[in-house]
Amino acid sequence: QKYLESENKMQKFINNSFSKDESCFINNLAKLTQVVIKTNPLNFNHGYVLFYNLKKYLLKKNYKNITIFETGTARGFSSIIMSKALKDAGIENYKIFTIDVIPHNKKIYWNCISDPIHGKVSRQELLKNYKDYTSDIKFLNGQSIDIVKKLNLNRINFAFLDGAHDYENVKYEFKYVKERQQPGDIIIFDDVTPGQFDGIVKLVNEIMHKNLYTIKLINFDNARQYAVAIK
Repeated sequence: QKYLESENKMQKFINNSFSKDESCFINNLAKLTQVVIKTNPLNFNHGYVLFYNLKKYLLKKNYKNITIFETGTARGFSSIIMSKALKDAGIENYKIFTIDVIPHNKKIYWNCISDPIHGKVSRQELLKNYKDYTSDIKFLNGQSIDIVKKLNLNRINFAFLDGAHDYENVKYEFKYVKERQQPGDIIIFDDVTPGQFDGIVKLVNEIMHKNLYTIKLINFDNARQYAVAIK
């Protein structure tokens, strides 16, 4: 019953907030990058959360240059979602910096529908049909704590933190982003789920209590929650 209630809640959000073309794009991309063999129910709600909040952010001002920072690239789902939102908004100058421990050109099995068809492929090959969206994405390989020391970013408009899920690493990533944001800029935290990722929950609670950002918690189901932090 709870699963059906969360599904209905999510579907209502999609119907009220997305065009048919937008939801089709997200679903088709999810079919390639999010439909995997796992014990838990499939969940790619973060794609909708990202698209909705980035689209809303871009409507507030006449932005000409946008920089986005992400940790936890995985198969590239969230990066492409954000690239799609930027292109739809007519943003010509943008760059998405996304970090993952898996190199962009390393051939592996991705536990997705590509595996039985193409075997081992790189992320670049996996996303070959999305070249229009990956051209402005900078895929970085390594641990975020090491990569950010080499990044020369002065401003981060929007960030999605979904890499390491322990308190110390997420706190380090948050501090890096916070120092490069201005009022109105956004950070979205994935997996703010008590009992599963308590380190992320602890950090989000600290941010709320210190009034560093305005926090909105999004809960479509108890298995996976998100926090939208607005500076």
